[in-house]
Amino acid sequence: MDELKHLEEMLEHDIQTIRDQIRKMATMVVKQLKDAVRAFADRDRKLAYTVILKDYPIDIIEDQLDYMCQEFLVRHMPVSRQLRFIVAVAKVNSELERIGDYAESMARRAVTVSKSVSIPDREKILAMSEAAFAMLDMSIDSFLNGDPELAKKAMDLDATVDKLNSEMFNTLACADVAEADLKIRFALLGLVNRIERVADRASNIAEDAIYVITGKVLRHLSTEDTKILFHCDNNNCLSQVAEAIARNMAPPRFKFSSAGTQPGEMDPRVMAFLEKKGIDISGLKPKGFNEIEPIENYHIIVTLSQEAEEAGPPIPYNSVRLTWDIQDPSKLPGDLADLERDYQELFDKLTHKIEELVEGLMVVYQKGIEE
Repeated sequence: MDELKHLEEMLEHDIQTIRDQIRKMATMVVKQLKDAVRAFADRDRKLAYTVILKDYPIDIIEDQLDYMCQEFLVRHMPVSRQLRFIVAVAKVNSELERIGDYAESMARRAVTVSKSVSIPDREKILAMSEAAFAMLDMSIDSFLNGDPELAKKAMDLDATVDKLNSEMFNTLACADVAEADLKIRFALLGLVNRIERVADRASNIAEDAIYVITGKVLRHLSTEDTKILFHCDNNNCLSQVAEAIARNMAPPRFKFSSAGTQPGEMDPRVMAFLEKKGIDISGLKPKGFNEIEPIENYHIIVTLSQEAEEAGPPIPYNSVRLTWDIQDPSKLPGDLADLERDYQELFDKLTHKIEELVEGLMVVYQKGIEE
């Protein structure tokens, strides 16, 4: 009995030692991040160089933690929650090391930016870093203290970071024609990208915390529906047909919408054609971008003509744009009998492309489940 108690005490001691080492590493990483952003905000080159030089000790701790996890597995042969903890520690150790690399990269960009007289989007960058670092703080606390609700709160902040990231990307990626030196702009884009990656890594740590506590694997699984927008000139034919086909074809977790750059009147011929296919769109009307969800909510935006692509709004940073340049039969003269073949060709092309799109998305989704 005394021997069993001694083994249990050794196991708890080793777990606490590993937990303390994670806390030490996390503290160093968070300080590095905050110093990198302070160096950027204050144009403090000396502080930026200090951050760059302090990356090596984080790498040393990563190696130490790897060794401690291996020793723990050999010594204790853990099961259940203890095994989940060690598996998660190995992942969190890697996440923190990568975040430390981001801090170094941010500091290098702070050196470049320190030469600039003015910094575009400075306040937004600071707000984004504050949200990302809050995510990291909450994720680490949730992991160390076994708090799944705090982990979920951390993951909820990711949307705020993504929104700011998208706004700044759209601003920073568009240089003025007269702007000769783009170094500062590229440095800021790199800085913003690293902050966004910190938030992603923080979400991973929060997911690992939930895994340790509950045994549920959340990583790689989408927590929301996949939203796809079809976009054409007038939303009176092409994008309406695409939305109708997709809604009749795809699984429930895919949500489809359509919009036009300049909404027109619905093409009565396309309504009659789809009715023959058993698809009723008589209750729909052409919509503009102000009548649908904010464009940043869509994961994929399919533009159905080059003209629509040129006239449409900027695509958010986190969205994927696809361009399918398809002839619009609603712009041709004649009645449905004259244009039956044109509408059929449109229907067949869109059906084929949407089938390929949905199949591709399903493969990605299925891989996420298997992982």
